[in-house]
Amino acid sequence: MLYGVPQGSVLGPLLFLIYINDLNVAIKYSTTRHFADDTTLLIKNKSLKQLKKHLNLDLRFLCNWLRANKISLNASKTELLLFHHHKKVIDYDLRIKINGKRLMPSKSVKYLGVLIDHHLNWIHQINLLSGKLSRANGMLTKIRHYVPINIITSIYYAIFSSLMTYSSIVWGQAQNINTNRISTLQNKALRTITFSSPRDSSNPIYLNKKILKFNDNIKLQNFLYVHDSLHEKLPTVLNKIFEPSNLKHNYCTRFSSQHQIPLYRVNTQIYGLNSIKYKAISFWNTMVNKFPNRNLQNQKRSYCKLLITKDILDSYN
Repeated sequence: MLYGVPQGSVLGPLLFLIYINDLNVAIKYSTTRHFADDTTLLIKNKSLKQLKKHLNLDLRFLCNWLRANKISLNASKTELLLFHHHKKVIDYDLRIKINGKRLMPSKSVKYLGVLIDHHLNWIHQINLLSGKLSRANGMLTKIRHYVPINIITSIYYAIFSSLMTYSSIVWGQAQNINTNRISTLQNKALRTITFSSPRDSSNPIYLNKKILKFNDNIKLQNFLYVHDSLHEKLPTVLNKIFEPSNLKHNYCTRFSSQHQIPLYRVNTQIYGLNSIKYKAISFWNTMVNKFPNRNLQNQKRSYCKLLITKDILDSYN
């Protein structure tokens, strides 16, 4: 082989990553993100005119690089997503072209199994997931009569919980009418596998099965997200976004001794109060304040997970 990498080999993915490793050098204005053969360009600008100009230039640079490296591009599978506030109407004619083919802005794009929409309110993702979870509930209803309770619980984790929790820390932050649909479907699933009546309270069921509710599971993920970041176990870009008070100044205060993280000021509900960072800091501070003698920041991740899970389950009593 003179060009490319062997397909289907063990070394194939690694060789391909090496092969496209310098693609970002050819891009001038955008930030490049790679996942296997999925490449994303992210560009931001307050001026739509400048955004159009810079993105078209970068797409031209991209095509030139691909052509020089003997890689073909399927322009029909290339999608364009313009992120903007839901109250701001975009009436500018954004003419973006790649390989001579014009890209029309989409309302949502599926990326790594998650539907990302142009307003970042995750309605499309929740609509898609609700359909999948409804079908999973149908399967649980049919098979619960033929398997013991421990097997049906394992099936719940396999075909329902795995779908519900996948990337939920990203799309599940806003506790509104959309995410409430997911909680309702989870309640139905738990009542189904335990043969409970639709009118029965769900709290005893969750407590008995030691399963966290959807919103509570998001809170646990938020805490572990901060914990992993402080211990630098995440990608580099995510390891410096949280800074405890004891690192911001040398004064010994109760706030700093408990390793709490100062909350920043926000101006919006959707992109401020319901952002991952804001909610993660809020729940982190709640937990370290609730267990001041446990020194949670310096504890192992597994210990913190068990402690918080038990605390949430106890609240179901």
